[in-house]
Amino acid sequence: CRETIRKAVVEKFKTTFPYCQDITDFEELKDKIDYTNKTQREEANRLVNDIKIVDPAVGSGHFLVSALNEMIAIKADLNILSYRNGNRVLGYTISLDNDELIIQNQETDKLFEYTLNQNHNIIDDLQNLQETLFHEKQTIIENCLFGVDINPNSVKICRLRLWIELLKNAYYITHDFNRGLAELQTLPNIDINIKCG
Repeated sequence: CRETIRKAVVEKFKTTFPYCQDITDFEELKDKIDYTNKTQREEANRLVNDIKIVDPAVGSGHFLVSALNEMIAIKADLNILSYRNGNRVLGYTISLDNDELIIQNQETDKLFEYTLNQNHNIIDDLQNLQETLFHEKQTIIENCLFGVDINPNSVKICRLRLWIELLKNAYYITHDFNRGLAELQTLPNIDINIKCG
């Protein structure tokens, strides 16, 4: 998954970005993107989001879940992963371990955990990263990942795995924790991309 998608990203940049025509591998691509330039960062994000991944025998969806997390890791490696307001995600290292995203605070080396503070209020930094990961995953699931399987149960399992992967980054949109009220972001319907056939 890693090899294939990173090669596809390199090819996409080679054919689309004029300043990337001479690159040969992913490491060279990292040096060509000016991640401090917001416009270039947005273009690079759009380009990665244009990649389509199809698993013609999707089974339980392991490959698509792996691809989802790999695409997030690619954006992090290219320094183009951005918050919803367009600012670049800083202060965190994002890597993969057994197809799972590992997010660590660069200062403390602590693993990222979406929690509330002692007063049961949202911590802005954690909220912003959780929202970013949710919406990045949602965009990739809805626009980049496709699967087909002859077994209808496999299709259901695949949809469920992708949905759970998105659920890992669900976030509070309204809250009054003192009164015990909280509402999580609604999860999208992803049935459209995973088909039985």
